[in-house]
Amino acid sequence: MDNEFNLWNEVKKKINSTEVEPEKFPKVGEVWMSSLGKNIGFEQNGSGENFSRPLLVIKKFNNQMFWCIPLSTKQKPFDFYYNFTDPSGNNVSGILAQMKLISVKRLKRKLYEIDNQKLKEIKEKLKKFLS
Repeated sequence: MDNEFNLWNEVKKKINSTEVEPEKFPKVGEVWMSSLGKNIGFEQNGSGENFSRPLLVIKKFNNQMFWCIPLSTKQKPFDFYYNFTDPSGNNVSGILAQMKLISVKRLKRKLYEIDNQKLKEIKEKLKKFLS
């Protein structure tokens, strides 16, 4: 396990030293493949050599940072999951309890956008979850 943290630390140093490309400024409702990292305990991790995971942009603060929700292919019937189908017909789940602030530097590539109705439903479920 320590080796995974060491590998992630090397990837993180490379990510931090890169310049942000103008096409990597996300919009609310977009899903991006992102380097989420090797995290602690039950926090959502990325996978593969770049510790990647798809993330849904929920709230943009500026062109450098935003709130996002990690996505999973495992749908669960919990209050803190929002289950939906992506544009390719795959089952996806937004893990609301894992919402986090991240830097635009973590973004790899845009995958797709969710429709406005789904985005509205996710935000409503998130508001209920937070209250």
